[in-house]
Parts: sequence; structure tokens; C-alpha cells
Amino acid sequence: MQNEHDNLDKMDRWHSLPLDVHKWSDHPEIKALSERLYVETGIDKLDKSGNRKPKRTAKDMLRILLLDLYVNWLNDPQLSIGISRDTASFKVKNNRYNLLHISPVILDVQSRLLEAGYLETIPFYRDRSGRNPSYTTRIRHSSKLRAEFNQLLVDLHDIDFHVSKELILLREKYEDEEGKKSQLLDYTDTDYTNRVREQLRAYNDLLRRSFIDIPSLTEPFVRIPIDRGERKGKEVMVSIGPDNKHVHRVFNGTEEDNWTKGGRFYGGWWLQIPRDLRQSIYINDQPTVEVDYKALHPNLLLNDPVYDPYDLGELILSDVLPTLEEQRSAIKSLILMAINATSADKAFSAFRNDKKKGDPLRSIKNDQLQLLLDAFTDQYPELKTSLNTGKALELMNMDSMIANMVIDYFTQQNTPILCIHDSFIIQYDKEQELRRVLHDASVQIAGKGIEQDKKARERTIKAAIRPIKTKTKLLLKGAITIPDRIPPTEQYLTRLRKHHSWLERQPTTEQPDQ
Repeated sequence: MQNEHDNLDKMDRWHSLPLDVHKWSDHPEIKALSERLYVETGIDKLDKSGNRKPKRTAKDMLRILLLDLYVNWLNDPQLSIGISRDTASFKVKNNRYNLLHISPVILDVQSRLLEAGYLETIPFYRDRSGRNPSYTTRIRHSSKLRAEFNQLLVDLHDIDFHVSKELILLREKYEDEEGKKSQLLDYTDTDYTNRVREQLRAYNDLLRRSFIDIPSLTEPFVRIPIDRGERKGKEVMVSIGPDNKHVHRVFNGTEEDNWTKGGRFYGGWWLQIPRDLRQSIYINDQPTVEVDYKALHPNLLLNDPVYDPYDLGELILSDVLPTLEEQRSAIKSLILMAINATSADKAFSAFRNDKKKGDPLRSIKNDQLQLLLDAFTDQYPELKTSLNTGKALELMNMDSMIANMVIDYFTQQNTPILCIHDSFIIQYDKEQELRRVLHDASVQIAGKGIEQDKKARERTIKAAIRPIKTKTKLLLKGAITIPDRIPPTEQYLTRLRKHHSWLERQPTTEQPDQ
């Protein structure tokens, strides 16, 4: 628990997250603080007496706002909350994305907290010319509120982070005079959406009961340097605690697309950390292995899967890409862009924009990229009609169906598994079972078995192996591969004890595999 937050940096407009209204807690300390500030700040005057009470009162919204501020204080005290002052943003809509019925009254709650000295703020900015960005109001706990928080013993485990939060999202992308945008669409449930939502609900329950952490970390978050944008040179802190394990699915398009676009799993902190660090993840205090499909999207398009289609075997642009390894990396990036793009020019532009500043490939010419693309399609001519036609969302839908099958299988086995699109992390001793399920899932969904790759922290040791099913005492020399365990920090062990303590307080349920 932090206890020294009175010397924070000045509020940074760019270091913020949108208001999250899905947090709730009935912890006695949170309730007591809410009750006291409810009267002290005059928020109680916002709740009208009478029989027709709203579904969410000002008292409820005060607790929601306090919880969001409190969680930020625990995880990253510098972080502020972005909140629109436009009442239309809080219009109570009877759709699946506002089941908590948050109303514009929350803006009055915020104002009363500010007037009482419990908040700091950066006012909103609206550019009426339309030439520059507009910004919502930013708020953060003041020293006065931090003093209150410092008295609380409420842990992240004591907070429910996803009350009435929709698990199946339908997102439509569109473009207007202000540029590219997206919006969430309401929809009518089908047998399919009801089924995958229930599967996802069971999966999230298993994740909540599972301890997922990195033993080498002294802090309950991963610090990631920011290398571009307004906050370049600073850090973003990704929580690895119980507040950041919830998973949802995002489908794309409209209802008319019949759930055939997108559908991937998002939300867990393992999707938000550097790839190399994923090998250090432990599940229920056990080392893990990561297994993924090799070149999944090209292989979904090929009639006969190839282990590594990105390896062309000979150099095409030796003056720009002097090694086969560099060329393979460029080919992979280019092909994935071409699967997503609707034209070659858009694929080439996306390829360059994806490279970091200073990378010579940011200035590679279209004709050079066309040579690489031609070399690839010459080797796999059946893909010529699939590239630059915008097939990515359809392929993502296929890989999401495969992922759903894999996740649902292990959820039914009470075995936690983490999904990073076409890659899966599981306890080390479950590797062979995962490989079998991955093979069966690709055969069932795509009609073909697709090769797999493995990443793990492991070491090979020499061993004496006694022959199986024999009475001889002869020992055979051999080697076995074992996980390379990470020495745990004291802070990790404390987090593990907290999780076990919370788990013991829960209603009796079957425990996840240890």
C-alpha cells in the first residue's frame, strides 16, 4: 500500500484513462468513506426523495467515482481520469453498454468533490475551428483525498472491476470529416452470442481465481517506456494485478455481417506487455510455456500449410536487407500488412509507418516492396488473389473461433490458459495437451493442421534414464528439458499470499489447477 503521494508531478493531460464506471465494492471502509463524503460535500442534496428513484443514485455514482480514483492511486498515483463534461455522454441509454445507468448526475458529483477540495482538475478544451484536437476534462485525487485513501486497507481483491460490463462488443469503423472513427453498436442476441458470452463468463471466473504474475517483479506492474507521442521518454505502467485480468471479445462490422468479422480476445495484461517478458509469466506459481501457430494467417489461406512461408531461401534486396533473417522479418511484416490492406499502396504505406523512427525501412520505396511481394507470391501463387483485398477481419474471425475452442476446452478442465490471438500460454506440464488441442482446433475450424512453435524459459540437463518396462538395472544416458525457474522476489510472494487469502474467503468452488 502506497503512503507517500503528496509530492506528485503536475497533472499531465496525456497521462490519463477514461472514466471506468464498472468498478464496485461493498468493503466497509469504502462504504464508510462514501457515506461521509456524501453528506460533507452536499452530494446528498442531489438525491431527491420520493417513490420514483433513479436506478443509480448520486450516492452510487460517488462510490463509483471514488473507486476509480482509488484504484489509480494504488496502481499509478500520477494517472488522471478523462471525463467528458458533455451531458450527452452520460445520457441513460437502454443498451448493453450502459447497464449501470450512469447519468449526467455524475458530473454534479464531480463538481461537488472539486468544490470541497478532494479533486485536482485540468479543464476541458474545445477547438471550435475543427483544425485542432479537443480534450475532455481531466481529474485526479487531491492531497486531501489522498490523505483519506492512505487510511484505507482496501486491496484490489476487494473490488469488483467489471460489474455489468458487456463481454461481447460489436464495433463499427467509419470515416467522417474529422477522420477515421469507431463506435460500439447495440445488437440483438442470438444463440451464438449467448453461447460465446457464457463461455467467456466462465473463462473470466477462472482467470479471477487464478494467480497470474511475474516472479521477478518487485512492483505489481510492468513499466514500459514510451517511444513516441506527447509522452515520449516517460513510462506507462501496466498493472498485473486482479484489476487487469478481465477478457472480452471484439467483433467488427455490423449485425448484417453475422459475426464473421473479428471476434478476437482482448483485455488481459499479458496482451499489454513486451513479448519477451511473456516467457516470465507464472500461472498459479508454476512456470509456463507459450505455444503459437506458425504463420497462422498465410497458412489459413494456403491449401497446404507451410512451416515458414516467410523464409524465401534467397536474398531479394541484398543492398537493403543483407541477411535472410532481416529479409524474413520484413517479408512477415509486409505480408501481414497486405492481408489487412485493400490495396498494395496502402500495404506499403502501413509497412513504413509501422517502423520506428531511424529504421532505414521507413524510407523503403514502393517498387522495392513490390519486388518482395512478387517474390513471395511467385513462391505461393495461390495467395495472389487474397493479398490486398482486406481479408484480415475474416481471418481474425477464424483465429478467434480456434482460440475460443482452445480456451473453452481448458476452462472446462479448470486449467487457466492465456490467449494472445494465435498464441497460448499455459502451465509447463500442460504443453503436450495444449499442442494436441491446438492441432484438433485448427483441423476442425480450418480443415487442416497447422504447425506450432514454442517459447519458454527452459534448460536441458544430462540425465540417467532407466529403461521403461524392463527389470534390468542398466541406466541409459540421455537428456531432459526442464523449466528454468525464476527466483521469486519477496513482493511476489506477498502478492501470492494475498491471492490465496482472498481465495480462501470466497464461496466454495472448484479451485483451478495448481
